[in-house]
Amino acid sequence: MSPFPWASKGAEPIQLLFLLVFIIGSFSNPDEIAAQEGCEFVYPSGDLTIVTLAGGNRITYVGTPHMLCSDGVEIWADSSISYAATGLDHLIGNIRFLDDAGELRADEARYFSEQGRLQASGNVFVQDTLEGFTIENGSLVYLRPTDFREEAEITVSITDDLSRPRAILLMTSEDAPLANPESEEVLEVSEEDSLDIPYTVEGDRIFLRGGSYFYSVGDVMIERDSILAFADSVEYDGDEETVHLEGSAKVEGSNYNLVGKTIDMVLEANSLNTIAAHEEAILNGEDLTITSPEIRLYMDDGLLNRLVALSPLNGNENPSSSSVPQPVAVGEDFELTADSLDISLPDEVLEEIFAAGQARSVSSARDSLNVDLLPEIAKSDWLEGDTVIVTFESNAPAPSEGGAVTDTGDPDYRIEKIIARVGARSLYRLIPSDTAALPGIDAPAIHYVLGDEITIIMNEGEADQLEVQGRTRGFHLEPLPLSNPDSLAVDSTTAIDTITAVKPNTIYEAGSVISSASSIRRNNQGPEPIRSQTSANLAILHTWRRM
Repeated sequence: MSPFPWASKGAEPIQLLFLLVFIIGSFSNPDEIAAQEGCEFVYPSGDLTIVTLAGGNRITYVGTPHMLCSDGVEIWADSSISYAATGLDHLIGNIRFLDDAGELRADEARYFSEQGRLQASGNVFVQDTLEGFTIENGSLVYLRPTDFREEAEITVSITDDLSRPRAILLMTSEDAPLANPESEEVLEVSEEDSLDIPYTVEGDRIFLRGGSYFYSVGDVMIERDSILAFADSVEYDGDEETVHLEGSAKVEGSNYNLVGKTIDMVLEANSLNTIAAHEEAILNGEDLTITSPEIRLYMDDGLLNRLVALSPLNGNENPSSSSVPQPVAVGEDFELTADSLDISLPDEVLEEIFAAGQARSVSSARDSLNVDLLPEIAKSDWLEGDTVIVTFESNAPAPSEGGAVTDTGDPDYRIEKIIARVGARSLYRLIPSDTAALPGIDAPAIHYVLGDEITIIMNEGEADQLEVQGRTRGFHLEPLPLSNPDSLAVDSTTAIDTITAVKPNTIYEAGSVISSASSIRRNNQGPEPIRSQTSANLAILHTWRRM
């Protein structure tokens, strides 16, 4: 039997004669044929028909073609149309395109062998064994390495039926073991030793160059290990080991999500090291929400280890000016603001927040003490200073006898201690000393103190002890009885006086009532202003009396 199906029994005599003429012509001038077509049909190709056009240009029709090209490409398809003048091979149905980098499958393709250009569409699937990536869906343009193109380039785009391309990209680190491309043996690498974690990329268009660069646009989604990222466009540069997310950027981790106008991810030895969100950055964690002009996450072995929120300087402007808002951290029952926040989270466990620059901590844990007539300055407990340090302790419930942990719905942490340094001042509200007073109905007592350093020690989430270091001043106010007809009158006997400690360092029990008859005495000099005092002071005078 003839090895060529088109020469088998039953073929039309005129077709066989035409084929013999074509074969003789091919052998008579093989260099010319190779230069014109670039690819040749080999066993077991199917029926072949050649049409010669005016001017000598030829079109070749082949059923079930098997082609070998001068650039090392091998092609299979259900049918093909080859144009000698342009070097174009139009491939139709069940296409397999193989080169030294891998394999492509598609329903339809056009290959320009002289240019090293392949266009494919319909159920596209690419397996690159050299760079270690796969691509599926979309319409693809593949530019092979040539004398005028050093690295391969692939562009795959969304189709008319809105089939979006999806790529699994393995960006190989320098230290990663490489498989021998001439061998089918796959090198086994343990997960502990492998840093080659793939990127799964989905977008309206994906562009690849070599094994160290990709760019995607159009509602892009990236998944890598436990990280999900979204943006209008994403760019990966392997030489710089960076991933840049532009436009509506978002990164989701196992215990947090981070958003910003742009986000930059920095890798070290192909392992994620830093994530930085810029402009209107917001981080939402399980127990903490942070809003800041810029937020940086520092990773350690895939886990969030440290977080920094800051207001970048614009020239000589104050970073906390109204045009550049301060970073804000909001927890279950507190809010912390400052020019910068440095948060320690070893193994993603909240340990400490270091707030520097016009720092202010506000507690909402005792909102039950609020009444309608309270001025804004006294509607919360707060602590201020140039620096505020908040330390936390675990609030996780103890496991039961069976080892199970009950989910109480409470946060995983609670505040252990708050320290304010340099120009420290604190306002703390107390249940009035009047035993007939009702919290939430009657105004609370007010304890206000200033010092070089103020420490509030917590116990079970409540302020337990107040420590003041350095020169201490302050006052304690008890609410006036609402039944007193003169409670709204203001005279010299109700004027606010500051008080100063006899001793430089003072310790108060947070629940106690401090009076001038005990450890404090009158000071004729007024306190340092901390707010616009006009309305606040009048409200204080109308509601409280000094102890």
